[in-house]
Amino acid sequence: MLRVIKPTIYIACFLFFWTSISPVYGQSNSTTSPKDETTEIEQGGALLDPGQFIWEPGIQYSHTSRTRLSISGFTIFEAIVLGRIQTEDSKKDVIMPYMNFKAGLLKNLQLDIKVPFLYRRDRITSDSNDDDEKIITDANLGDIEAALYTQVLRERGAIPDLIINTRVKSRTGQDPYDLETDDDDDPTELPTGSGHWGVSWGLTASKSSDPALLFASLNYYYNIKRDIGDDIGEIEPGDSIEYGFGLAYALNERLSSSIFYQQRIYDKTKQNGEGIDGSDLNVSTLYFGANYALSPQRSISVSLGTGLSEDAPDVTLQVSMPILFGLDG
Repeated sequence: MLRVIKPTIYIACFLFFWTSISPVYGQSNSTTSPKDETTEIEQGGALLDPGQFIWEPGIQYSHTSRTRLSISGFTIFEAIVLGRIQTEDSKKDVIMPYMNFKAGLLKNLQLDIKVPFLYRRDRITSDSNDDDEKIITDANLGDIEAALYTQVLRERGAIPDLIINTRVKSRTGQDPYDLETDDDDDPTELPTGSGHWGVSWGLTASKSSDPALLFASLNYYYNIKRDIGDDIGEIEPGDSIEYGFGLAYALNERLSSSIFYQQRIYDKTKQNGEGIDGSDLNVSTLYFGANYALSPQRSISVSLGTGLSEDAPDVTLQVSMPILFGLDG
């Protein structure tokens, strides 16, 4: 029984982190709020065999809180401000139920499809006596993704498992450019997608060191520019590069834990060929996870992430249940 369940724990941890931080937004490419993003990274391990597939329902919650200084007026030199200074406290909560489908197509070739749905709540409060607290909520389909994974090396001696991937992200989510507004020109809708198609390429290496699994990954993301028209013009989201590393550790024949560091660096978004100030991001997050194997075919995974940089969500919590079909034994 141990020989069956122990590899299942490793595979479940691997599959869980494939979807633990999905780039549903990529970079929110509105000229007024370019910092909505989530990100995704893959861990090492074996791909599914032909005829095997995984159905994985899950849910993710993230919370982001920021305080911004707003100046209405102008400055003389750098130390003298003429006008009104106020602070804005912005809080964003996102609940994302999703459905993943993973299928082994051929030997060393796997297809992944992810369909997310987002509920988002933004709250903005100001110390100005003229403005009340603003709360905006919205729910809609997110950006659907599809990916192909190919294993090019298998672990042997000092050589690790090596997997390369190609991913395509759609723009099925509500984009940030055509949002409805009220009489005060404040938005009454929220984006649930980036508004741009995107592609990415990457590789993942993993090495077992019984009872642990070491892994590292590197990914490059490219977002396709789009002519929005009206007063916005052409928007080209900044490309990004992402790396991560960590380990998963089998505590017993059913339970494993993991720790994982991820950093994703974004270039500036361009509007009509000019870079938008403040749209370059540095998102660093540390994740702690646990996986419990209910059976050789089914497990439950929990992950908690804490942001290490200003651009990262303060906290990210995810629960999922990968269910493996077609597994012998």
